[in-house]
Amino acid sequence: MAAKVRMAFILTVALTAIVILAALTPMTAAAATASVENARDARIFELLDDDQNGSVSMMEFKNNQMLVFYILDRNKDLALTADETFLPADVFASIAGADGKIDTLEFLEIVDSAFKQADTNHDELLDRQEFIALLHRVRNR
Repeated sequence: MAAKVRMAFILTVALTAIVILAALTPMTAAAATASVENARDARIFELLDDDQNGSVSMMEFKNNQMLVFYILDRNKDLALTADETFLPADVFASIAGADGKIDTLEFLEIVDSAFKQADTNHDELLDRQEFIALLHRVRNR
């Protein structure tokens, strides 16, 4: 009898552990994803901040925007298709020309506009918070 009680207790503990781990797994995965995203965002900011002064000027932004374009342009045809960007379909469509692609001039126009909108304190610099907010807005559109 004691062996059955002990086995039932062990089984209950094991099942409880499994249920707890299953409940925590989605939170852990979400936290891991957020952590990776935050690290990536920080690295992008550091790459754009050429002089490493903690902010990205319009000049730094412009100097690097074509680099960003070329990185996104995986097939190197000087036009971005929807699958080469992380933009939601409706946002991509509103930017893309009649050909359904974003060419370099269209890209430069939206990047300039994005910088101005992101510069919420109008000091012509993007601090880390403004830059991260810009990335979140683009991702969540």
